[in-house]
Amino acid sequence: MKAFTFIEPGKGKVSEKSEGNPGLDEVLVKVAACGICGTDMRIWRALEPAARNISLGHEFAGEVVRLGAGVKEYQVGDRVVVDPNIYCHTCEFCLNGQVNLCEHLRAIGVDINGGFAQYCVVPITQLQKIPDTLSFNEAAFVEPIACALNGIDRAEIKPGQSVLIIGAGPIGLLMLQLVKISGAGRIMVSEKVASRRAKALEMGADVVYDPAATPLAEQISLKERPNVVFECVGAPFTQAESIQIVKRGGTVILFGDGHENEKFEVGSFDFYYKNLVVKGAALNPYTQTRALNLLIGHRIDVKALLSRVIALDELPALLNKGYGPEDIKILVDPGL
Repeated sequence: MKAFTFIEPGKGKVSEKSEGNPGLDEVLVKVAACGICGTDMRIWRALEPAARNISLGHEFAGEVVRLGAGVKEYQVGDRVVVDPNIYCHTCEFCLNGQVNLCEHLRAIGVDINGGFAQYCVVPITQLQKIPDTLSFNEAAFVEPIACALNGIDRAEIKPGQSVLIIGAGPIGLLMLQLVKISGAGRIMVSEKVASRRAKALEMGADVVYDPAATPLAEQISLKERPNVVFECVGAPFTQAESIQIVKRGGTVILFGDGHENEKFEVGSFDFYYKNLVVKGAALNPYTQTRALNLLIGHRIDVKALLSRVIALDELPALLNKGYGPEDIKILVDPGL
């Protein structure tokens, strides 16, 4: 099969590899669509760790083409989507239901072979069947939606509250749609790129701001400050800004994935005086099924977020170049 192999940060190749044989309780999936995530970009730039000499890619869907021993729940020809995060279910956090904090977490496409390949061996515990009415391209969005749902759960939005989303990339625009479903009364979006601000308005934002023109604190009056802020950029400046801009008594969700060595400064008095709640929201603990149901029920529009689909051969160049300002989400079709 053709596969992209991550050799080391900034270095990878597309070549022929063995497609692998599924073992006990595993299946071989023919990959039909795999999203290029910010995590893949950060791995490529040495900002996050990953195993060497594996295929990256963790947001993918495809078709079961071979069964390993003991597999009864799936058949050849089943259309499936993959949950990449494999939890141990034995550590303290897993036993307390906090699987996203698993001490022995392994991820498909980060620690073991993932979806930037024509085929991938996947444990059946990480699969869900998808209906014929859902395209593979749409199903490739299940994992990022599931992660965004974790942020929504952590925010505990009350109907009628005002919400600000900082960053209108793919995650920010997914979060926007989920915030609408949650009953927010007023939805604000901050984004530097004009085309993304336009997309946010198209998808239901009440107002958008250009933070490059004027600081947010000068654009949003004290009376209009949001009850909840979702920081979806992962940069120290926007993380600090989210705490500065939220209303007294509000909640900030730090969703953007920054570098582990990056820090931002905020006055401790702000937490005390404003009585703030600040939470992180990592991974997709028990949210994958809900994400799939939202797609099946047409509650989330992902077609509007898909910028283009590329072949595996185009992937190294894209990782080197990165997403362009007009891009929102790019998928890889290993069959092209």
